[in-house]
Amino acid sequence: MMDRSRWLEGARDEATRAQMAKVFDHLIQCERQNRPVFTDFINPVVQDLCLAHFNAGYDRGDLPFMVFEGGHESFESCVVGFYPFEDEAKALRAPIVLLEITAFEAAVSWSHRDLLGSLLGLGLSREKFGDLRVGKGAAYVFVLEKLAPFVLSSLSRVSKDPVSVSEVPWSSFPLEEAGGELLFRTVKSPRLDAVIAAGFDLSRGQAQKLVEAERVKVNHRPVSKPDKTVPEGAVISVRGFGRLVLTAQLGQSKKDREKMQLKRFR
Repeated sequence: MMDRSRWLEGARDEATRAQMAKVFDHLIQCERQNRPVFTDFINPVVQDLCLAHFNAGYDRGDLPFMVFEGGHESFESCVVGFYPFEDEAKALRAPIVLLEITAFEAAVSWSHRDLLGSLLGLGLSREKFGDLRVGKGAAYVFVLEKLAPFVLSSLSRVSKDPVSVSEVPWSSFPLEEAGGELLFRTVKSPRLDAVIAAGFDLSRGQAQKLVEAERVKVNHRPVSKPDKTVPEGAVISVRGFGRLVLTAQLGQSKKDREKMQLKRFR
């Protein structure tokens, strides 16, 4: 059986430690009751810690099978499924559903913050729902199956706009978020602070301070080193500013600067 104190190693803050403790309780429940067990949604930091423990050389015969499921291939948040047997892990789907939220007026446009605020306003904690997508007149969110009826009956507005909510197949989740502002920029090098400065029209010094203040994530993972190289396709989230996607690296300019295409979401 997995040792609790070893499982909690690596949790750097109280919130992560609390989530890791909940995941551990589900793992033990699976082992003791010999049945599949599913957690609430967990963030990428907790996902990485769970994987590290399962890959750290423990005897696989002493552990259940662990599967992450977020409803789509490039998920940020996911639930963890613990299964006593491998065939169950392959046959059973995680108990999450996708909800489509549609505005009565098609021209309405929401931000990620609008949808997040409306869901939290229902009294749901963040671990009860997963990834979100917003666009013109419609939005999507994965929620725990047991809470779907509550959201279906209770969510009547996003921001100030009346909405209808329905359950749709997982495949309806948009692979990319609609909207965003397309930018073409040049930087001396594809360092994180340089890309942030270019994408949000800041100085390098301002961008560096944001990274060092732990307000930045790259591909949903916290980053504290301003000189980290940003690869093509990376998603950069800056708390208080929005998100950038490095959609393409376009080679060198005549002045030997790196040309890049960014998509900015406020």
